[in-house]
Order: sequence, then C-alpha cells, then structure tokens
Amino acid sequence: MPPSTRVFASAVKPMAREGTPVGSDNTVRIFFSNPIAGVGFVIILVFALMVVIHPLLMSTLWAGQLSVYDPVTGYDAPIVEATVVEQVTDPASQVDLATARLADITSNVGDVIELTVQPAPPSGIHWLGTDVFGRDVFSMILAGAWPTFLVGLSAALISALVAVMFSISSATFKGRVDRALSRVSDVLLLLPAPLAMIILAGGTTGEFLTPLSFGVTYGVLAGASTAAIVLRSHALATVERPFIDAARVSGASGWYLARRHLLPHMIPLAAVTMVSSVVGAVVAHGFASWLAYSDDLTNWGAIMFVAIGFSELQGVFAWNVLIAGAGAISLFCAGFYMVSLGLKDVAYRGGEHQRSSRPGWVRRLEMRA
Repeated sequence: MPPSTRVFASAVKPMAREGTPVGSDNTVRIFFSNPIAGVGFVIILVFALMVVIHPLLMSTLWAGQLSVYDPVTGYDAPIVEATVVEQVTDPASQVDLATARLADITSNVGDVIELTVQPAPPSGIHWLGTDVFGRDVFSMILAGAWPTFLVGLSAALISALVAVMFSISSATFKGRVDRALSRVSDVLLLLPAPLAMIILAGGTTGEFLTPLSFGVTYGVLAGASTAAIVLRSHALATVERPFIDAARVSGASGWYLARRHLLPHMIPLAAVTMVSSVVGAVVAHGFASWLAYSDDLTNWGAIMFVAIGFSELQGVFAWNVLIAGAGAISLFCAGFYMVSLGLKDVAYRGGEHQRSSRPGWVRRLEMRA
C-alpha cells in the first residue's frame, strides 16, 4: 500500500470505529425511556408466562380434573332445572317442549328436567366460562399461547434473516445481484404475505401448515418483500458513508464490510421488521384458523370460529369465548407493536447519538460527502 494511502487509512480509521452501533446499556435506556414500549414488554412477558403456567396447572392443580380442564377434550357444563312449557315466558326457569325433547325424548309439558348450560358464563370454577362444547375457555387461552408464540417468533426470525441477507447482498455486490433481488421483492409485493398464507392454508397444503411451518413460510415471504425493500434502502445508504470508504481503502474485502460494518447497522431496523412480522403472522394464522383452515384446535382463531360457528346450535351466542379469543390476539399483537415503537427509538435515536459523539472534523467530512 502506498505511504499516502496508509496515512489516509490511519487518519480515517477512527471514523470506521464511530460507525458501530450504540452500546447495549444505552440501547436498554433508550428502549425503556418510551413508556409504551415498557407496557408492550410487560404484555409479552405475561403471554410468555402463560406458556409456562398451562403445563404446570395441568400437572398440579388440574391433574385430577383433566376431564374438565383439558383444552381439547375437557367438559364441564353447569346443570340447571327448567320447567317444560309450550311457550317460554321466563327463559331462566322454563324451556320449550322441542328443546326439552332434545335432552330427554320422554319430556312432556309440565315436567321439570335438568339441562346443561353451554356456553356457561364466567364463574369461580371457570374464570372465562365455557364454550359451546363445555370446554374451559381459560385453559384454551393458556394452551393457545404456545402455538401463537411459535408462529410469531419463527416468522420474526426468518423474516429478519431473509431481509438482512437480501439487503446486505444488494449493498455489497450491487449490479446484477441488486437488480435480481429487487425484482424478487417487487414480485412478492403483488401478493402480500398475510393473503398468501391464507390462500396456502385454504388450499391442499393447509393440512401441512403446522404453526412452525406457517411461521417459517410467512417469514420467507414477508422478509423477501416489504422487509427486504426497507432494509435494502438503509443498506445502500450505509454503504456510501465515509467509514465504509475508509474500510475499503484499508483493504477490507466485501465479506468483511458486510460482516463488520453493514450487519451491525442492519440489526436495529431488522428488529423493527421482526416485530412487525409477528403481528402479521399471528393475525394471518388466527384468520386462517377462524376459517377452519387449520387443524390446530387450541389456536385463538379456532376458538373464535367455534364461538361463532356453533353458537346457533345452542341458541345462545358465546360472547365470552369470542371476546377471550379476540382479546388474546389483539393484546398479543399490541404488545409486539408497542415493543416495535421502542425499537424504532433505539434505531433512530441511537443513530443520532453516534453522529453527535463523533469529532467535529468527521462530521464536517460527512457533510461534504
């Protein structure tokens, strides 16, 4: 390397060091300075505890009552007495003859019969009541936390991995590689990942879409489309910054630039896309289950489908089941969305901290560039 080049490389070497992201301590402080992000973190922690609590309850407090609290086969419908009449004037204590004979074919007007209440309202035994099949709704919500986490986290990790690979490859190699990856992203934008997953779940492949495969497939589609476009623009902007030029002059290879400089700058923005993928994947999985395209009986979307689809058989709408399923999905997605707001603060405010902490001559050189 010529002497002049070595001098320039040594002069701008501090600039390359300044290009690294903020430290972990500062990251945590920035994240929790946003109170909404803190609330989201608590919500996610509660759902994570639900994953652990349900098997513990099934093996301890509910061990002798599995026939009641099993989320799939459990049954415990309260029994009430009602008088058989021709025309019901008091639904709380009377039942019409047709309904009575569904429970007991020998029933006649004037008889007092025992009827099961399905769905049952919340009580001390069943905190969220029971559904139309007499299953404990609280146990079903707890059991649905694990497949939901599996869908969300697998979609988040895969989408971030695919998006980072697309963006770094485009920024490092440019040219034909950048154009090819951009065309792939543009094509996938024509069919959004949530809609694509519902179509896949409703087709012949639906029976093969377990929670894990659903999340992985969603992550690939989302990561190669919207997330890749967002991260690609950030990577192309980063690769033109002066500290990248300094590393090139120092003889750094493309692989070194991607691993040492581009990847650390992609992580904060990739984290934001990760939580966005969680929301999209969970909603898509819940909607596919609500349409009965999933064989996962403990999914929150399937719980909502049962609440709406089978309530007409009982003549009573299962509001407690619908609210529980919809509320679980909404709170779960809201928690990750709130966390994404904190991660955005880390990504943007962290970048401002880096720029403000650089020497004045470095900032002036960046402005000229």
